[in-house]
Amino acid sequence: MPTREDLIEKLQCLCSSEESRAEVAAWAVSIIDDDSLRVTDRLVWDVLTRLGAVDLPAPDRDFLYTVVDFREWQFELSCSGP
Repeated sequence: MPTREDLIEKLQCLCSSEESRAEVAAWAVSIIDDDSLRVTDRLVWDVLTRLGAVDLPAPDRDFLYTVVDFREWQFELSCSGP
């Protein structure tokens, strides 16, 4: 099961282009679709579902989410209590 630290790391990889949007989205969706995993941390689940959509296009720009969003999610994950 992914932790907040795992998600922060994935977001950092997105920001630095170490991993592609498609790779991170596939990773997130594989966790979301795994019925054997139970994500109990609501914030982890919320960010995980957003990560599953990081490769989706938006009507008015290349992608639905931007690096600004990734940094905000990192902040949420690192500053919010469990």
